[in-house]
Amino acid sequence: MIKDDSVQKKYIIALLAAVFMAYLGESIYGYIFNNYLEDVHHIGAEARGFLEFPRELPGILALFAVGALYFLRENSIAAIAALILGGGILTLAIPEVSASYSFVVAIIMLASLGQHIFMVIIDAIVIHSVKPENRSVRLGQMRALITAAGLGGSLYIWAKWKYINKNFSVDFIVAGSLCILAAILFMALKTKSFPVHKSWKERFVFKKRYSLYYWLEIFFGARKQVFVTFGFWVMVAVLGKSPIFIGKVMLVAGIIGIFFKPFVGKLVQRFGEKKVLMADSVMLFVICMGYAFALNLFAIELATIVICACFIVDNLLFAAGTARSSYIARISESKEDITPSLYSGMAINHVTSILAAILGGFIWHWTGTHIWAFVLAAIFAVFSGITASKIKA
Repeated sequence: MIKDDSVQKKYIIALLAAVFMAYLGESIYGYIFNNYLEDVHHIGAEARGFLEFPRELPGILALFAVGALYFLRENSIAAIAALILGGGILTLAIPEVSASYSFVVAIIMLASLGQHIFMVIIDAIVIHSVKPENRSVRLGQMRALITAAGLGGSLYIWAKWKYINKNFSVDFIVAGSLCILAAILFMALKTKSFPVHKSWKERFVFKKRYSLYYWLEIFFGARKQVFVTFGFWVMVAVLGKSPIFIGKVMLVAGIIGIFFKPFVGKLVQRFGEKKVLMADSVMLFVICMGYAFALNLFAIELATIVICACFIVDNLLFAAGTARSSYIARISESKEDITPSLYSGMAINHVTSILAAILGGFIWHWTGTHIWAFVLAAIFAVFSGITASKIKA
């Protein structure tokens, strides 16, 4: 028993270290991404919206990539994903690549494939490694660790850009190296809890039983773009904020998130996925209205505070992903269905995500304002809440 406990402890430590390093690298990359596009390639809102097609398409392709890797267990898939992400980020540090926007788009797409495989496999690893009754709590704790990594990334960006230099290539090298180190750690993980799939067909799961989960993912895909694309773009293009400022805002979000995200896991455990997801939809609606109309309702100083507050809460609400993952794990017919269903959900939400990004970018460009892109997102938030209300306890 002592030996088993020691092995489990080493497994947990290695898992936590690998997740932290991968997300530290991913957060550094993510925090400078929009400023890199703005400062180096000078793209506008419409082009930024269209860039989400090659950047989000891997969210669909990840389903097929994981299907092709059916013979590997979850830790090995996580290692490959971190390696692809790290390799792609490192490539952006090469001047000859970074100078060409066409090359940059191709590398962004490669890195995004690793990123999208990775973001789902972590939930799968946690679900398969814990007892069902503790699932939502552990998912919340894992998201707190990811938030801590994001906090580390924001501290790095703030300190490095303020006191050392403003070189994007250095950031890409640091971020990519961290992801590759994480890949090495993931390969070292050993556990018998991961299911074994005997055929690629077992990695593709679409069942009527899971249709409500698919609808939740459809609306999450549109919701995701509020933060990932347009939330950041409001900060950069509308308010004209630098990586230093965004790093400070994300620092605040990170500090709050370390405590908030495990709390969401406990809320799911106590009140169930339905109530948590409905509350998430209501809060997201309010956030979209804040993004949209703050500059019309308030003076620029107060409007900036309101938008930053929306940005922070928007970031925190990603913790509601705990409820969706917990829900599909709870209703799955077998443990072999869990990982494929998570990837099916991601593929579905990325179809919506791509369409929402392109449509939102077009609306922003056509109207000359960000307002109607966020009004559209608010409408999706309403439909998401209606869908969540249909979840059975």
